[in-house]
Amino acid sequence: MTDILSRIDEAVALTKEEEYLRALTLFLDVYGGEEPPSPMLSSKTATGLSYFGLCLALVQKKYKPAIDLCKRALELEFYNGDHYINLMKVYVAAGNRKKALETIESGLKLHPDDETLLQARRSLGMRARPAVPFLGRSNPINVSLGQARHAKKVADSDGRKRSK
Repeated sequence: MTDILSRIDEAVALTKEEEYLRALTLFLDVYGGEEPPSPMLSSKTATGLSYFGLCLALVQKKYKPAIDLCKRALELEFYNGDHYINLMKVYVAAGNRKKALETIESGLKLHPDDETLLQARRSLGMRARPAVPFLGRSNPINVSLGQARHAKKVADSDGRKRSK
């Protein structure tokens, strides 16, 4: 059992160093697949599940099992801010910004002063108001005006970079 825990620690450390492929290989070796064995419910394995889910999403693009693993880690340790951040990253990788934002907001409700959660929240940024506020975001007018506004913002920032 201590050998398994030390391998989980090593895989978590590799994930934190952004060595996702090497970490995923270790996690697959420890857990034997995307479904971890249920008797392993210590805090180390909760952390392992969270980081395993992150690696699975970033390397193999298996978002559903990755989300399940991160949620399982949160069920075991709802008080651990890293689990919220890992689930947020999985949602961002899956292209679901709304769920990513909801996840971080949930973590901030428990830990409003946690600097890592606040930094993760800032990394998601703020959406601009719709161009025509009384129309919904998905209205074609707002979509095209929003795309034009974004293209102008990108062009302006490119022009400033070249003039320096």
